[in-house]
Amino acid sequence: MRNGQILGDDVSGNLWGADVAQLRTLAQQFGKVSDDLMQTSLHLTNQINSNPSWKGNDATKFRSDWNGNHRALIQRTVRVLKDESRKLLDNANEQEKASDAAPGSGGGPIPGGTSSGQPGSRSASGRPGDEFWGPDWLADSENSPFRGGWETYNMIKAFPSLRSGLFDMAAMLHKSRIGDYFDAGAWKAFQTTNQFSGFFNVSNQLFEGNWHEAFDLTEGTKAFRAFEGLGRGLGVLGVGLDTLDAINSAREGDFGATAYSAAKAFAGVASFLPPPVGTVFMVASAGSALYDNVPMVRDSLNWVGGKIGDGAKAAGDVISDGAEAVSDTISDGAEAVGDFFGF
Repeated sequence: MRNGQILGDDVSGNLWGADVAQLRTLAQQFGKVSDDLMQTSLHLTNQINSNPSWKGNDATKFRSDWNGNHRALIQRTVRVLKDESRKLLDNANEQEKASDAAPGSGGGPIPGGTSSGQPGSRSASGRPGDEFWGPDWLADSENSPFRGGWETYNMIKAFPSLRSGLFDMAAMLHKSRIGDYFDAGAWKAFQTTNQFSGFFNVSNQLFEGNWHEAFDLTEGTKAFRAFEGLGRGLGVLGVGLDTLDAINSAREGDFGATAYSAAKAFAGVASFLPPPVGTVFMVASAGSALYDNVPMVRDSLNWVGGKIGDGAKAAGDVISDGAEAVSDTISDGAEAVGDFFGF
C-alpha cells in the first residue's frame, strides 16, 4: 500500500491498483445521487398526480405515461446507481483485505470505514445496504425475470377469470332470488347445470392451478390433494408478492403504490371467500392484472377517470355558479322590496 492506494505487479512489472478512499468517496456520491433522484421522482409524482389546475387530454396522457413508463425508468436508474455504489464498496473492501493479507503491507482497516452493503449493514447513503426487503429475484418487480414471468402469468389468467366471474355474477343476478345470490350452494348448483358457466369456470380453474376442480377428481385422493395444494399455493404466492411490493413501496416513500399493492393483496385474500364475495374480488384481481400489464387498458381507464374528474368539476362549477346566481337574485329582490317600503 502506498498513500492509501493498494498496489500490485502485473506480468510486465508495472504497478496497478485503486485508491480505497476514492472508491468509497465515489460510492457515497453514487448513493447520494440515487437518493436525490428518488426524492425528486416522489416530489414530481405528487405534483403531477395531485395538481387540480392541470386538466384535459394532454394532462391525462402525460400522467399515464409518467406513472406507467417515466417513473419506472427513474426507479430503475436509482437501483442501478445503488447497485454500483454497493459494488464500489465491495471492491474497496476486497482490495483493503488483500492489502492487509499481503506480507509487510502494514495495512489495517480504515477507522470509520463504510460497510460493504451486505444485509443488515448500511450503504454509502446511510440507508440500509439492501434496497429491497427480500432477495432481488423475488422483490425487484421491475427487473427480476421471475417477477416478469409472474406478471405474464397473471395477465394470461386474467381473461378466463374475468369471463367466468362476470358471466356468473350477471347470470345469478338475473335468474336467482336475493337469498340464492348470497348462497354459495346455489352458485355451485348453477355452475354445474349451466353449460356456459361450466365451460368458463373449467378454463379459469386450469389457469388458476385448480386442476382437481377442472377434472372433477375424487376428493381425498393424492392427485386431488396435490392440485388443491398447487391452486392454493399460487394464490398465496400472489398475495405474498403484493404484500412484499407494498412493504418495499413504503420503504421507498411511495405511499400511492403502497396502497395499490396492499389493495391487490387484500383482493387476493378475499378471492378465497365463497361467492358472490370471492367472485367479485376475483374479477377485481383480474382487472388489476390487466391494468398493470396492458397499456391500452391502463390508458383507457386513466382517460375515462380524467373525463369523470373533469365532468365532476364542471358539474360542481355549474352548481356553484347557479347557487351564486340564485343568492344574488334573492339579495337583489330583498333590496328592491326594502327600497319600496323605505327600509
